[in-house]
Amino acid sequence: MTRLTTLLSLAAPLFLLAPLAPAAEPADPAATMLNLSASAQREIANDQMIATLYVQDRQPQPAQLANRLNQLINRAQSDARAYKNVEVSSGSYNSWPAYNKSGKIDGWQGRAELKLKTRDMAQGSELIAKLQGYLLLEGVQFVVSDDARRIAEKAMIPEAIAALMEQAQIASKALGKSTLNMRQLTIGNQAPPPVPLLMRGKTLAMAADAEVAPAEWQPGRSQLQLQVNGQLELR
Repeated sequence: MTRLTTLLSLAAPLFLLAPLAPAAEPADPAATMLNLSASAQREIANDQMIATLYVQDRQPQPAQLANRLNQLINRAQSDARAYKNVEVSSGSYNSWPAYNKSGKIDGWQGRAELKLKTRDMAQGSELIAKLQGYLLLEGVQFVVSDDARRIAEKAMIPEAIAALMEQAQIASKALGKSTLNMRQLTIGNQAPPPVPLLMRGKTLAMAADAEVAPAEWQPGRSQLQLQVNGQLELR
């Protein structure tokens, strides 16, 4: 009967299973070392929205520019507090001189960002629409949340290992071996790229507030993959 011996040692972000013995060639000349890989897949719904909004402006003096950027970003943060299920954080904040045709500074430009993250699509859409009244939308991405990913990975680990062991059983039978020992096993995942919906606006901030209707986002689905690699000894 085939025998499986595995010692699990967990580490992040990949599960690293430490070898039971050195990975060197076995002393037994009848033993065969086998390196295999297998994977499991899951398609799951994107349940998290990530958005970046910004203000970009130009003013004669740096202080005037900073005051304008700060006013709009502070206003956006204040408006976002009413949306309890939306996580708000500051993004990049930059300023730089503007030059005329003679190469002299004739003004200052700057840009400040605000980032949103939420699993509440309704609140996220409503807040984005509200902020678009005086900010510009850099882009929206839909991804699988960490919680949903962990649940999916727990289900995929047994499947991937079973697929790897099936390969090992086939190889063992073909080689006429009766004993199978797992010497090393690594378990990792491949994160899918986010689903972007980019919406770029003008290079300068809007001159006045505007009413914006919430978008009806379609988050879509992502394909998750978990791969296992194993080193086995056949006797």
